[in-house]
Amino acid sequence: MMRPRDPTYDTLRRTHIEALTGSLIDGAERGPGEAGYAWSRGIADPTMNFAYGVRTPEQFAWAGAAALGRGRAPAFLAQDDGEVADLLRLFAPASVFPASWMVAKPLPATNGADEAVSVRSAPSPGADFERVFASMTADPAVRMHLQRTYLPALRRARVRPGLVPLHLTLRDATGPAACASLYLRGEAAGLYNVSTRIDRQRRGLGLAIVQAALREARARGAAYVFLQCPAGGAIEGLYVRAGFRTVHSPTLLCTSLTG
Repeated sequence: MMRPRDPTYDTLRRTHIEALTGSLIDGAERGPGEAGYAWSRGIADPTMNFAYGVRTPEQFAWAGAAALGRGRAPAFLAQDDGEVADLLRLFAPASVFPASWMVAKPLPATNGADEAVSVRSAPSPGADFERVFASMTADPAVRMHLQRTYLPALRRARVRPGLVPLHLTLRDATGPAACASLYLRGEAAGLYNVSTRIDRQRRGLGLAIVQAALREARARGAAYVFLQCPAGGAIEGLYVRAGFRTVHSPTLLCTSLTG
């Protein structure tokens, strides 16, 4: 349930796209009415290539053309059940992915809590971060996908006016073990790329890096931290334990079977 001072859906959607533009997302186009299309040159995933604000046949046709013109299968981010219903009148999705858009208050500093965490203030995350991010899963196909698409996009990240990118890496006795990114703009901080090396999982390191990010956000003056994740499951539970709560529940409707 939203609270009076929670960021609106439109605010979070806009801030989300602004946070990732220049790294994982390359840009966003304006369409008819309130419609838009966010796109990524190097990453084909629907989570990085999606239309939003689509409710009418005209907007649907525009969004489909915008996606296909970039070699992407059309995908549509629906704000709520009403927008889902509008889209279902326009097409039958091949796959549907409910999401949780969550917010948390930044945490105050705790003496010694983040001694093992390094913070890199730069558009690209650096080698230690990459080592963790590329090893978050044992699935060979996913690891190859990360190596071929996400890591090159993160390496090519460029400076954006008004955006402060921070990349956090937690080290333990085995070396770099967990990582996360913060993208700060104004009072908002977006939390992304939360990962734990596959051989260091189930040791509380994911929670530790998220809490370190919340403390760093407060130190940098953020009023709130937001993130997006699949609805339900272990990853959402991790964020709940860190103090996040769901304020919006959009749905990604795809014309392909992958998400």
